[in-house]
Amino acid sequence: MYLAATSSGELSATAAVYTGPCRLASVLVITDGTNAGKVVIDDSTGGSGTVKYETTVVGANHYGGRNWTFPVKFTTGIYVTLSGTGATFIVEWCSP
Repeated sequence: MYLAATSSGELSATAAVYTGPCRLASVLVITDGTNAGKVVIDDSTGGSGTVKYETTVVGANHYGGRNWTFPVKFTTGIYVTLSGTGATFIVEWCSP
């Protein structure tokens, strides 16, 4: 059984946001209004696992991302690689 979603809060750098089995519920990418922001989310603790989701948000859009009705299963952890000047992200996940 998985509990309610936990949020990473707004992060401005590449990070391992959770270690252990979990389910990815949502991701929001926030831009600075000018530059694009990109996140790559993989199932690992160091950025070398299976890529589960990738998106680029156009700078002028200010934000974008995805919510999953049925969260995506991760076995090792959630590692988010962020690129783009002024970009940040928020990830939400459910853990057992």
